[in-house]
Amino acid sequence: MNTNTSNPAAPSWFIGMSFVVLFVVTAAQTRGEDWQDDLQFASCDRDVADSGAEAEEVADDYCSVGCASACCTSAACDDGYCFTSPLSDELSRRMTAMAKSMESQGFIYAPGLTQFYQGAASGGREQEFAYGGKVDQFLILDSDKLGLWEGMTMTMHAETRFGEDVNLQAVGLAPVNVAMLYPKENEHDTAITGLSFAQELTDEVQFAFGKFNTLDLWYGLYPQTGRGVNGFMNASTVLPLGGVARTVPLAVMGAGVMKYEGKQIQSGVVVFDPKNVATTSGFDDLGDNGANILAFNRFFTDFGGLPGSHMFGGVGATGEFTALDPSGFVIVPGEGIVAPKQNGTWSLIYVAEQTLWADGCNKDRKMGLLSQWGLSDEQTSPVRWSGNVGFQGQGISRTRPHDTMGVGYFYTGLSQEFTNLLGPVRDLHDVNGVELYYTAAIAKMLQVTTDLQIIEPADIRNETAVVFGLRATMGI
Repeated sequence: MNTNTSNPAAPSWFIGMSFVVLFVVTAAQTRGEDWQDDLQFASCDRDVADSGAEAEEVADDYCSVGCASACCTSAACDDGYCFTSPLSDELSRRMTAMAKSMESQGFIYAPGLTQFYQGAASGGREQEFAYGGKVDQFLILDSDKLGLWEGMTMTMHAETRFGEDVNLQAVGLAPVNVAMLYPKENEHDTAITGLSFAQELTDEVQFAFGKFNTLDLWYGLYPQTGRGVNGFMNASTVLPLGGVARTVPLAVMGAGVMKYEGKQIQSGVVVFDPKNVATTSGFDDLGDNGANILAFNRFFTDFGGLPGSHMFGGVGATGEFTALDPSGFVIVPGEGIVAPKQNGTWSLIYVAEQTLWADGCNKDRKMGLLSQWGLSDEQTSPVRWSGNVGFQGQGISRTRPHDTMGVGYFYTGLSQEFTNLLGPVRDLHDVNGVELYYTAAIAKMLQVTTDLQIIEPADIRNETAVVFGLRATMGI
């Protein structure tokens, strides 16, 4: 039950906590790097002649050769932030120094806090707002730096969920807050959602096993998706729902091999148990329902000096799944309604990404496109297919180099079997919507996001949902 529906103090509590809590750090996978660092920088967006030694000095930093210092003018506010304080800066400096010292010894501890205030202003199932949040804690151990053997890394992700969300109240088949699905929807809970070990076999090949947080795995492939704590918030914009809704749970036990091209994952094969183990150890009934096999490959491209990629993947499952064919449901005396079963299911995924523009004088300023498509077996999945396209940018304004923004559109085509099954009680149609967000880097330890989602719900009885949200993240 939502306890924040009519609480006028919730926005004040949200903003107050944003300034009290000191840091949040989001971690990528073992060998991943921020998407900003994967860009290549084509040219300067100002036509400035070379100025000798001054231009060379700038080029030694991060400007392209030929861009003069005038092209790399500093932001109007201090370092691009419009709020600083001696206490905040000193705390950030000390925490950064301590983190680097720990990293040099083989330890990375990255705690983080994200807070949300979100709700349906109109339309949807219910018009209400709720406050909630989550604490993420990452612990990464490097065996080489710890004085053990070379090439082994352990990554643990512990999550605490608190407060409420409106995933079900707004638009059920398009969760408006993907981050709040973890560790368990609608429950205050703490769980280790990821505990994996990765061993480098060669410079390009890595073997990994353990408990995988699938949202973290996707973030490792495409960091611009943000895990819902950065970037877009709606699950339909963050993920290719049609390719993962039935075959890839929130957290799985598995093992696989990954091949890298530089610092980016190029291809991989992962075998995992089909059960969701986000809040359990994962060893109970391991392998009792067959196994799912994920395979994918990315083709990297370069158009005009701007990088991109195309990924093709698929999941095949050998276990037993509930079939959605209405004619298969029967009433058994003493047992009630018994659902039919089907052996095996499948899904396909295609993802395209392309950098559209990158400032040759500032590596943090760029724009990119990401489009994700999924197709599933409609006999077992409520989602037949899905597609989305998102445009994201950072530092669009030279005076706000740390601000980010994005606009995305998604479409979710429901399975005919699913709509037929619920036809007697619900008249459903496909879901589609638009999401826009703007993240303002208020200070080095505070980013505030405003998010707007306009969604056409699956239930035709509900009007178009207009969902507004605020998100605060704090970090050094």
